[in-house]
Amino acid sequence: MSLFSLFSIGFIMGLTGAMAPGPLLTITIGESAKRGGIVGPLVVLGHGILELALLVLIVFGVGSFLNNPKVFFVIAFFGGFVLVYMGYSVMRSLKTYSLSELAVVAKQGLHPVIAGIVVSLSNPYWFIWWITIGMGYVMFARDHGVVGILAFFVGHILSDLVWYSFISYGVQFGGRYLNLKIIKSILFVCSIFLIVFGISFIIKGYNFIQ
Repeated sequence: MSLFSLFSIGFIMGLTGAMAPGPLLTITIGESAKRGGIVGPLVVLGHGILELALLVLIVFGVGSFLNNPKVFFVIAFFGGFVLVYMGYSVMRSLKTYSLSELAVVAKQGLHPVIAGIVVSLSNPYWFIWWITIGMGYVMFARDHGVVGILAFFVGHILSDLVWYSFISYGVQFGGRYLNLKIIKSILFVCSIFLIVFGISFIIKGYNFIQ
C-alpha cells in the first residue's frame, strides 16, 4: 500500500465519519453562529490533539502486541466488518439525512478546542473506530514506518478540517454553501468506498494469517 493510498484512504474514511450527524457537528453548527467560521478549524484542532495522543499510544504502547498474526487477523476482520456496516448505515440514512435539526441545539459554552477534545473523548464510537479501523490501518502503514502512519493520520485529519470548515463558514455566511443534495451525493460515494475498503480489510487479514 503506497503512501498516497494511505493518505487517500484516511481522507475518504475520515470524510464519511465527519459528514455523519453527531455531537461534533452539532457543536460546530451551534457555535459557528456565535463565534464565526473559525469554530470549525478550532474544533478539529481539539479533536486532532486527542487523536494524535491516541495514535502515539497505539504505535508505541501496543506495537509488539500488533505483530501477532492472530491479533492482526482479529483487528482486520472486525475493522472490515465495521467499515462495511458503516457504509451500509450511511446509505440507509441518506433519505432522512438533515443538518437543520442540529442547528437548533443549544450552544455548549465551551471553547471550540476544548469542546473538540471533550466531545470526542465522551463518544464511545470514537474509541471503537480507532480500536478496529484505525488500529488496523496503523498496522498496514507501519510498512512505511512513521511516514506511512503520518500519511494516514494527515489524510484523516485533513478531511475533518475540510468538512468542519465548510460547515462553520457556511453557517457564518447564512448557509448559502450547504447544498444538501451535493452533501448526500458525496456521502453516497464515500459509503461505497467504505464497503470496498471493508471487504479489502477482511481479505488482507485472512491472507496475513495464511
